[in-house]
Amino acid sequence: MFPNRMAGLLIGLLCLVRGEAMALSLDEALTRAALAPDVLSSRADEEAAQALASAAGQLPDPRLVLTVDDFMLEGESRYRFDGSKRMLGVMQELPAATKREAERQKAEAVREGSARAREFAQLAARREVSLLWLKLHFLTRKEALLKVSADEIQRRHKVSVATLAGGGGADMALEPLFDRQEVDDAFDLLTRDLQVVRAGLARWIGPLVPNETASGELPAWAREAVVSSADAARAPGDADPETELRASKARIGVAEAEWLMARADKSLDWSVEIGFGRDAMGQSMMMAKVGLSLPVFPDSRQTPRITAARAMLVSAEAEHAMRKAEFTRQREELLADETALCARLDRLAVETLPLLDRAISLAEAAFSSGKGSAVALIMAREKRLAAQMRVIDLEAERAAVRTRLHFLQQRGGETS
Repeated sequence: MFPNRMAGLLIGLLCLVRGEAMALSLDEALTRAALAPDVLSSRADEEAAQALASAAGQLPDPRLVLTVDDFMLEGESRYRFDGSKRMLGVMQELPAATKREAERQKAEAVREGSARAREFAQLAARREVSLLWLKLHFLTRKEALLKVSADEIQRRHKVSVATLAGGGGADMALEPLFDRQEVDDAFDLLTRDLQVVRAGLARWIGPLVPNETASGELPAWAREAVVSSADAARAPGDADPETELRASKARIGVAEAEWLMARADKSLDWSVEIGFGRDAMGQSMMMAKVGLSLPVFPDSRQTPRITAARAMLVSAEAEHAMRKAEFTRQREELLADETALCARLDRLAVETLPLLDRAISLAEAAFSSGKGSAVALIMAREKRLAAQMRVIDLEAERAAVRTRLHFLQQRGGETS
């Protein structure tokens, strides 16, 4: 709680000093995303797995054994230790080498899996922060355009009122009022969306300054067409370079190690014990024992565990294949979305906006010559503003699609 209060206090001081809304760059947001709770949790898991891997496959600690034999409970020597055999020894268990090797392999697989999980957590945090920042960026642009649209409607309303006073139709004076209500509704929805986006960003990067906006240009991956990973050069020897698939494949390694450990349970374990002491006559003596495990009931003990571990391995392989297929489906779907959005934006830029510009020019010429009305000119400008708003919506969709594609195809270990 204390760090959160300090962060809130610093934010408040910054607002008082600047007296204006602060802006958040994408680079700053991504830097703060490195401290997201999900990332910190996965990083701690990786550190724990690394520590456990260093201790895997070691021999168990030896045990100190104190033995008292022939301790009498009756007769003249009862309850006397000096009349019994006494021995102090050390016992060392020696698990089979195959078991210790399997334990090391499992620990290494878990460590590798935790590293892949940490990479994926970092990638997910960066992806979500990027998507939210893009939403904030485009919502800020929409807010500015809505203000311009509201001004145009206000001008049209004034012109319509003047026309009504000069004998014009009442419907033209009322129409701007209805349009203004629609703009007010759009402002309410935009305010809600801004609050939702800021709350989403706060979940990943901590508290934001009130009314904080997005600053800076769009990232390169949102401005440029994404190359399909099917056409991209693959790293030699790595069939699944993408971070998400690497995280899924790491689970197969853990399942394989579990299967090896289950099979190693059939190996023989040894134990050695050496002791030194004195007998009842006070003479020195030595004792040596060798123990050997006897897995004589494999059908009811080891075999079921081997079968279960094998089934878990098959399950992990099937899950990876499922994720790989889903990965391909998502990629192709996003590429199709990007193609469609680019086509629509090109049509707006090449056909629609030039036509609207032409309509504005004609309306201006008609108004200047006295053959057209100011209302017609304002309405032509409003149509262009509506088209610009549509452009922003489509650009926001395309940027989100390209961002998802970028992080979907992110190679393992990359963070940019």
